[in-house]
Amino acid sequence: MALATADSAAEILSNLNINAGDWPPNLVKNLHLLPADQIELAKMLSEMGQSHLFQHWAEPGVEDDQKKAFFAQVAKLNSSYPGGLASYIQTARELLADSKTGKNPYDGFTPSVPTGEILSFGDDNFINFEEAGVKEAQNAAFVLVAGGLGERLGYNGIKVALPAETTTGTCFLQSYIESILALQEASGMLTRGTCQKEIPFVIMTSDDTHTRTLDLLESNSYFGMKPAQVKLLKQEKVACLDDNDARLALDPHNKYKIQTKPHGHGDVHSLLYSSGLLNLWHDAGLRWVIFFQDTNGLLFKAIPASLGVSATKQYHVNSIAVQRKAKEAIGGITRLTHSDEIAESVATTRFGEVTTSQTTGELQNIQAAYRLNGKNYLKWFQLVQTFLKGKGKLSHLLGTGPEKGDPKFEAWDEEDSMVMSWLWNSMTPDISDTCMFLSTAKDIWESIRQTYSKVKDATQVYEVKIKTAALKQGNKSVTEYAILLKNLWQEMDHYQCIEMKCSEDATTLKKFIEKDRVYDFLAGLNVEFDQVRVQILGKQDLPSLNEVISMVRAEESRRGVMLDSVHVEGSAMVSNGGKNQSLEQLPVSENGKGDSAKTSNRDNLWCTYCKKPRHTRDRCWKLHGKPSTSSKEWGYKGGQPRNQGQAHMTAMELNQEKSQEQGELDKKEIEKLRSLLGTLEKATGVCSLAHSGRSMVINVEYNQLDPLLRATGHPDGDVNCETGYSPFPGNINQLILELGPYIEELTKTGGAIKEFVNPKYKDASKTSFKSSTRLECMMQDYPKTLPPSARVGFTVMDTWLAYAPVKNNSEDAAKVPKGNPYHSATSGEMAIYRANSLILKKAGVQMEDPVQQVFSGQEVEVWPRVTWKPKWGLTFAEIKRKISGSCSISQRSTMALKGHDIFLEDLSLDGALIINSIDGAEVKVGGSIQNKGWLLESIDYKDIAIPEELRIRGFQINKLEQLEETYVEPGKFTLKP
Repeated sequence: MALATADSAAEILSNLNINAGDWPPNLVKNLHLLPADQIELAKMLSEMGQSHLFQHWAEPGVEDDQKKAFFAQVAKLNSSYPGGLASYIQTARELLADSKTGKNPYDGFTPSVPTGEILSFGDDNFINFEEAGVKEAQNAAFVLVAGGLGERLGYNGIKVALPAETTTGTCFLQSYIESILALQEASGMLTRGTCQKEIPFVIMTSDDTHTRTLDLLESNSYFGMKPAQVKLLKQEKVACLDDNDARLALDPHNKYKIQTKPHGHGDVHSLLYSSGLLNLWHDAGLRWVIFFQDTNGLLFKAIPASLGVSATKQYHVNSIAVQRKAKEAIGGITRLTHSDEIAESVATTRFGEVTTSQTTGELQNIQAAYRLNGKNYLKWFQLVQTFLKGKGKLSHLLGTGPEKGDPKFEAWDEEDSMVMSWLWNSMTPDISDTCMFLSTAKDIWESIRQTYSKVKDATQVYEVKIKTAALKQGNKSVTEYAILLKNLWQEMDHYQCIEMKCSEDATTLKKFIEKDRVYDFLAGLNVEFDQVRVQILGKQDLPSLNEVISMVRAEESRRGVMLDSVHVEGSAMVSNGGKNQSLEQLPVSENGKGDSAKTSNRDNLWCTYCKKPRHTRDRCWKLHGKPSTSSKEWGYKGGQPRNQGQAHMTAMELNQEKSQEQGELDKKEIEKLRSLLGTLEKATGVCSLAHSGRSMVINVEYNQLDPLLRATGHPDGDVNCETGYSPFPGNINQLILELGPYIEELTKTGGAIKEFVNPKYKDASKTSFKSSTRLECMMQDYPKTLPPSARVGFTVMDTWLAYAPVKNNSEDAAKVPKGNPYHSATSGEMAIYRANSLILKKAGVQMEDPVQQVFSGQEVEVWPRVTWKPKWGLTFAEIKRKISGSCSISQRSTMALKGHDIFLEDLSLDGALIINSIDGAEVKVGGSIQNKGWLLESIDYKDIAIPEELRIRGFQINKLEQLEETYVEPGKFTLKP
């Protein structure tokens, strides 16, 4: 029998062209037990260096069922991981090698603040985004990443079954489903759809939670949602690793079983991909996938507005975030760009630094005055806008291109990257650095506008006024003087931004401003223009500004010709006897002074370069430099005039040179600049970060963000900005992904996202682990695989509105330093009451201030215990609509609104009020309601006689007295005691 078995194994290996000596002997002996597919798995394990798995296998005929079970497990592990076990092992080896060498995953990356939207609850912007989000909700699918038990909280059930608040006892899962159903209904009403779309809802479960989650849904009739809307996807575990060679770890209690651990909530991406749901949703016309985690009772207050931001801004990825204090223990959303990519991009996009392309090399000749330098915004603005308008690409600055999904969008999007490169090229390096990592041309344009335009800045208006009043012609030509004044006036027009509603008034104002500027121009002219100034002011009708400038320039030209004729005539008179010497060559005395007659002749001289008397251009120190005291040139004793053989510049050339010194553009230079910028369209050497592949917007853990900032030129690390918060928004693991790009990306990766490994080493040698480890992945790391061209942004909400996770037990929460969030069931419930109270306060209700109380060692603010069903107050606009008159609620009060059409009118509540109403029942509640109410009583979290869901909070509700009304029939009702 043994011989037959050996022959069978030899035949199998021979058919596979495998040398038996390369396989584990114990595996070879048992090979006949395996079907063909399992033999292929055995081959993979052997090739991947996993022979140790078979070292303790028994002889054939002993424990054969367990051997078959081993390969059944291997098959499951292989099929559930994108790329199979071989890919898992190879990735593990690479990550473990990096871990052993201490490689920093962010080495070479520079952090910066990404583009996003910061919302202020209740303002018009917030309300508009909420409305847009509600409309878009019918095109979304919701995914709850809920794979854990509540053991860490001191709760033995699944976390989604835990009450979010104990006033109504609504559990997290019920709250989420009711919120989705409320969005579903409201979206249908806003869009006036002929039939209401059912919003899909997916829950990711695990071996520990799958059955319990299903039981919770079924026992509660899916909390009102149709069972067909809900899909459970169970997350599988991954193999554990024993060492740096990524050898798979065997279960210490079963030599025929590989040890496994959870892979992380990032598995939700591969589950959605492999399930085929994403394509089904896409075919059904859905556009968004919204991810959230299991115990945040506030999250649906943030989702409508955030979805509105995604739809409006067309974000591929939108992270819902909160305000975050610097160094706070919450990850920061950060743009990371690799240093070599920054260097390459800068080297190929900056003025004067382009060397990789012959075409763009011409940019080296462009003068710095043409680039935005922080002081020439208006000139830069006009130039860039004119240039892009001439190229037919102004839509990129306005963001008015085709919508995503339009056949023309892709080409327009590619053009946008080109325009971004043009904009970077038109700035000095220090300015381009500040906007190098923005996502679109419009973002760059708006960022620069907000930084440098300073519209309606009183300080700027004052500064320009001072400059205008102080500006005199001095040694400037009339043209130069007029240009400087016009630049100041243009700045003034920009900063003051005067708007007139009546066209006649606008015309009158324009004439008044022009007349005022004529006076300014004339007042600053030199004294030699007194005669023409008198002539202009003596006219009955004051000429226009341009006419005045033209008249003064004509006088300047006349004077220049007359005085230059004296110089030319005198220069031509040279005789041997010296009687007809040039006025510039009059002899001087030993001490450098001529006699009075000769000196007086110099009063007739005029320099056409510096515009000063008593010398000519040939002897101008400003043009030629001051001669040394020992020089014999320029009329010094015994010397020859320096102008012999020297090239002379025309007046036009000198004016152009002077104009360039002042940073002004003449027509010729503008045309040259446009021509050079135009060559960028066909440039092949210009590199844009948008396509570099080394830039990403991701969550960076707080303990990594601060040292990363310190290592990249920020000596203080993560610090608060002028808002009092860190500029890096706080990540709360809620994502909104655009479905189309999401499918495209997962198709490339097979559903996999970036992983990490975190082994616990026994010692500094890093050769062995304290216990087995495994690869892990996080849902929020999905953007790591995206190209930098992807539109990845964030939406920041007030923390009180959007973030109240429940993840710490009472004992651990009590140890948290004062002032830091507890993130417990206690603080989570109180946060719901606080948020609801603040929303009502914003809507006009007088809410009494909270009091401080301590429960299980946690000091918390206790606000009125106000709750409502999502369909009562889904958005702020809806809540405001249902409140009128003078309403007030005392701190000790409790109010629960369980119905759609409940209206508060002149309500004064001091006690407990519970309203239940069906759809179709309109209830108006008002008047003064007073009773003993419901009181919070402290309890001992160690008292096992009290239910766990109460014990973990440290309090329970003593329901002394309440007013409770239930309306089960349609109609209009009034409750006014």
